[in-house]
Amino acid sequence: MRSPRGLTSSFMKLTAGVLGRKKIKDLFVYGFGQAVNLLSPLVVLPHLISVCGEAGLGRIGVGFSLALILNGIVDYGSYIKGVKDISINRDNTIFVQERFKAIYLSKLILLSIILAVSALMIFTVPFFSKDKDLFFLSLVMVIGQFVNPSWFFQATENFKWISIINILSKVLYVSAVFLLINKPADYIFANLFFGAGAVIANSIGFFYIVRRYGISLGHFTIEPALQILRDEFTFSVSQFFLSVYQFFPIMIVSYFGGDFMAGQYRVIDQIINLFKSYLNIFFYFVYANICYEIDKDIKRGIEVWKQYNSLNFLFLMV
Repeated sequence: MRSPRGLTSSFMKLTAGVLGRKKIKDLFVYGFGQAVNLLSPLVVLPHLISVCGEAGLGRIGVGFSLALILNGIVDYGSYIKGVKDISINRDNTIFVQERFKAIYLSKLILLSIILAVSALMIFTVPFFSKDKDLFFLSLVMVIGQFVNPSWFFQATENFKWISIINILSKVLYVSAVFLLINKPADYIFANLFFGAGAVIANSIGFFYIVRRYGISLGHFTIEPALQILRDEFTFSVSQFFLSVYQFFPIMIVSYFGGDFMAGQYRVIDQIINLFKSYLNIFFYFVYANICYEIDKDIKRGIEVWKQYNSLNFLFLMV
């Protein structure tokens, strides 16, 4: 059996061989942004508990989870099919412009439906209507996810901008929580601040893309957007149920055990999330590059995929 030092040495050699200097730099930049993304909820956790109590934290967690489930709908395959399409056609400016507009128009259609259905649900379902201010303000998170251009930066392997967006949005969120949540009733604003930070940071990234690629937002056709909705329906439904599987449990805990128990669940879930997020982060880092390489040369692409998997396996072993 190889020693830890031997595994570490193999990991470093394989990392240098597979990624190269630029990719290693991108990985550190991307990893730093994701670290901020993951740690910021833990930074505000003690403050939220001390001001709002565990029951308030439980309510925040339920609103947060509802927004994340809805985010799974508004994304509608952009992080998989959208990334793939832009990645393999990144040098075709016309395609990039048209695909960008079509994806965002499809997301706008979905956002409009989501907001309308959510408003009806919040007013009519007792579980939500008892805390309707919290749930309405939590919908700002869904708007922030609609604007989120990280999928495009992922497709073009622009990890610097992904990190800029993540860091800026979380700095705004953490600052707002510490400065503006000062009494128990302020729990209703926690998810609003999270969503507002995302809207501001994501909008900056969105308009950077519009200017960088010369995209005209005033000229578009609806048919490509409708085609996306038709083509990606099955995949997106599966993603929606995955989101329900991941984020619905806290609602069950809140319904049967009350807000205090939901708050305890939220604390545990935040800590566990640190450990289970690694594979998703690694996948999003390498996915666009693998799509690009496979499109150019399938044998080369499969070889790159194997190298990335070997690197990932060694990292987990280290």
